[in-house]
Amino acid sequence: MQDRSPVIRQAVIKPEAIRYHLWGIVIFSVITVVGILLLPITWPLSKYLLERYYQRLEVVLTRRDLKVRRGIISTEEKSIPLEQITDLALNQGPLMRLFDIKGMRVETAGQSATGALVTVVGLADVDNFRDAVLDQRDRISDDDSEPSSSTSTASPATDHTSLLTDIRDTLKRIEEKLDTQSSSEPSSGT
Repeated sequence: MQDRSPVIRQAVIKPEAIRYHLWGIVIFSVITVVGILLLPITWPLSKYLLERYYQRLEVVLTRRDLKVRRGIISTEEKSIPLEQITDLALNQGPLMRLFDIKGMRVETAGQSATGALVTVVGLADVDNFRDAVLDQRDRISDDDSEPSSSTSTASPATDHTSLLTDIRDTLKRIEEKLDTQSSSEPSSGT
């Protein structure tokens, strides 16, 4: 994955993830009658494809993005800006608990209602990786919300001074108009 931003952390995939998926395929095959017959073909093919998939899977945290690259035949690469990440949800079903793995879903602001933008199963030390991503996201949002010292002292003061000057000039014009109107009206007292 080519990147202009320095890598902070790269996720490692647990080998149990492949076994988890294989057992999911076996369970599905046993439930379906046709699957039992096809199991001698689907097992080695699935094992080969899953190994290739997880060899090519990359989940990388950079200074500003979470990058996910995956795929066997067609490669998909997503770069998710950390500012847009609302949460990294972790899930663990009963079969996942058996293999001691978790799934991580990346939820972003403005994502479609169809589901998570990216879901990855089988990251090693997923809890710490999730915390690292959320900590980096918070650092970036804190840095963006704090204006730099050179612009914070000059810009707001200039804006306030300019606004106050405009208000003063407007009040002077109103005062002058009121003075000219009152001097041009005849006095009704005589």
